[in-house]
Amino acid sequence: MVKRKPLTSQWHTLLDNAAVPPSDSLPAAIPAERRDAPRRHALLRRIHGEFEEMPGMALTLSQAATLFGLAPEVTSRILHGLEDARVLRLKKDGRFCLRGD
Repeated sequence: MVKRKPLTSQWHTLLDNAAVPPSDSLPAAIPAERRDAPRRHALLRRIHGEFEEMPGMALTLSQAATLFGLAPEVTSRILHGLEDARVLRLKKDGRFCLRGD
């Protein structure tokens, strides 16, 4: 009877995701970007469009999160970003509206 050697495989090293983080495999000149830029741009256009379609609309962060179906922290970043870009303004009562309103 012939004795067979147990099969040894190198697959465990190839499948080990913890071996090298994805950001370490990129050259230093290329940042590891996790965001989907086209989807983010479409979302910004949608939110800006909603404010333009409804003149006089002023929303709190929680109202905007509900209307746009986003998490509150995401809504906060987007609305404050649009405020920084001078598209929206933040009223003294905490509501966001178009800059021209």
